[in-house]
Amino acid sequence: MASIEANTVLSGGSHALLAGAPGEGTRMLTEEGCTTGARVRTFSSASDTAKRLKRVVAIVGIFQLLVGLPAQGRCPVEVKLLLPASTAHTAITSLGFGKETRTRVYLFDTAGLDLLTQGVILRVREGAKNDLTVKVRLPQEKAALDHSRLSEQFPCEVDRTRSEASSSYAVAQKFAGTKVPMNGQDVYKRLSASQTHLLEETQVSIDWTRVKRIASIDSTKWETMPQSPDGSLALELWEWSAGQVLELSAKVTPEAETSKLADLERLLKRNNLPLSTSQDTKTRTVLETLADHTSRAR
Repeated sequence: MASIEANTVLSGGSHALLAGAPGEGTRMLTEEGCTTGARVRTFSSASDTAKRLKRVVAIVGIFQLLVGLPAQGRCPVEVKLLLPASTAHTAITSLGFGKETRTRVYLFDTAGLDLLTQGVILRVREGAKNDLTVKVRLPQEKAALDHSRLSEQFPCEVDRTRSEASSSYAVAQKFAGTKVPMNGQDVYKRLSASQTHLLEETQVSIDWTRVKRIASIDSTKWETMPQSPDGSLALELWEWSAGQVLELSAKVTPEAETSKLADLERLLKRNNLPLSTSQDTKTRTVLETLADHTSRAR
């Protein structure tokens, strides 16, 4: 192959063909009717063409790689660190938190945490926020699912803890009920078409007759001002019947994920604020604590 300049003139619908054996200079073959004003640039060697082809293949390969990137490459990231709940007051004062909001959070699962095992979080919130949310954090065994297709259909986020980064997809709707559901069947009746579609697309299987309201949590959240030296941060304290958990978080772009995690750790160290031994998510901490508490009671 050789390139023909844009101002090459062909008349009468005639065509110019370029041919050449490997390693030989390319030559032009013209059908009858090509005007004498046609100007064709040929390459001295087919090796030039090969180099250009390699560049094209490389560009196409990069494009395909970008298109096939999992959600971690395109979704916004929330970096999360757990602190001992006893340090809440110190964290508020030393990190400059101001705005405070309170919410009641209800979590639903089976006694054996079948939803959590599949990465499903079923949540109702009342207070500062009133919503019913279906969220799916894909476990490792479902890593083969098409993340690009999921992120096109559902809002996505990467939950970045100190130990791992996991993709999650969530659909929320306003909760306007006067009474929070007690069991899975009541919750299922309230799900929107988009929420049930999310469960279908992520290949989740739920026996709604076994789902019940398993946790009732008092959530208190503080936020810093966007113009604060450390950027927009959130501090959230969850308190429930069997424990407490305190989470420091920041929302960032995928490119800033690693640096923000390091920044938060340095910020805590600078203010003598320790990290919790466990660095899991709040939801998993609550549900596993309750499940363990229930099993011991038996």
